[in-house]
Amino acid sequence: MVVVGLPELIMATLLIVFISVLAGKWVYDDAKSRQSGWAWQWGVGIAFLFLAGIFPGIVGLLIYVITRGERVD
Repeated sequence: MVVVGLPELIMATLLIVFISVLAGKWVYDDAKSRQSGWAWQWGVGIAFLFLAGIFPGIVGLLIYVITRGERVD
């Protein structure tokens, strides 16, 4: 039987939050560079989806990549 202590739980939680924020920031920056009017909604939505779980986060990220517009220079 494996017993997980408090330090491991704190590290796992921090890692999940870090990945969620990082994914949301990447999507926000990408949407902003494509002049999307929905940039902050995409960023926050993806971050929350990753907080809900890895599968919802990946599905949301795939939906964003498929539906994003062309990059504007």
